[in-house]
Order: sequence, then structure tokens, then C-alpha cells
Amino acid sequence: MVIKKIFFVIFAVILMVSCSDDDSYAYHYELLPIEDALVPEEFIHGEVYDLSVKYIVPNDCYVNSDILYEYDLDARNVAVISLVIESNDCETIDLEQELTFKVHALQKSPYIFRFWQGDDDNGDPIYLTIEVPVINLSEEKANEFKETHIKM
Repeated sequence: MVIKKIFFVIFAVILMVSCSDDDSYAYHYELLPIEDALVPEEFIHGEVYDLSVKYIVPNDCYVNSDILYEYDLDARNVAVISLVIESNDCETIDLEQELTFKVHALQKSPYIFRFWQGDDDNGDPIYLTIEVPVINLSEEKANEFKETHIKM
């Protein structure tokens, strides 16, 4: 995953240098709203899962996207962050993209994913919220044992 990020940063820098008429180029990072999220219906404690988000790339000056993943107690705030080259030569593409990231289900309480979809008129964030319950198989096996074995 780290190598992938390094590759994208190097690619973005090369792209900025090759597109520049002079040695001055500017870029910034921008959050892109998540259109949809694909998550499992449940997690098994200790397992690793792939989650995917879909988002729209507005133009070809958005050269790299990655996941912004923040912890907030049992909740996880998720957003797409993109490197944007500041240029007047950007072509509108409105291309739907998908990013996949891994989550290791280590907490026993349900995961609450808040996928950022933009801000409302007051500047407050709008989230697509999805709760994923966590199943602890060792506890289920212990309960199964208690139910099937009667003390004599």
C-alpha cells in the first residue's frame, strides 16, 4: 500500500513538471464526495475486509485519489482525498471511480462508517452512515457449549 502511494505521488510530480511551461506549478488537496459505499453486512472479529467507495472525478486535473480514514471512537469517518493540479487547461470528464481499502475488524462493538458526501448550506458535513455489526465467533462457540452441555 505504501509503495502504491509513493508511486502515485511520484507520478503526480512528474505530471506536474511535464505539464508546466515554467518551473512554477501549484497544487492542492481536495475532498471528493462519496456517491456510494460497498461494505459487508457483518464483520467477523479478527478478519480483514475490503470496503469500496465510488466517487466522481470532475476533471483531468485530479491526478491522484486516496482514502482519508479517521477514527472517532467506534465510528470511522471516510472521505476521498484527491491531489488537484491548479491549471486553466482542465478538461471536464465527470468520471466515476472506485477506491478499495482494507479494514481489520478488531473492535467487538459495531463499526459505524460515516462516508463524507459533502457539506450542507451551513457548512456542516453530510454523511452516508452505515453500521456493520461484529460477530465474535469465540463467544458464539462458548454460548453454544453452554446451551448444549448440561451440568449434572
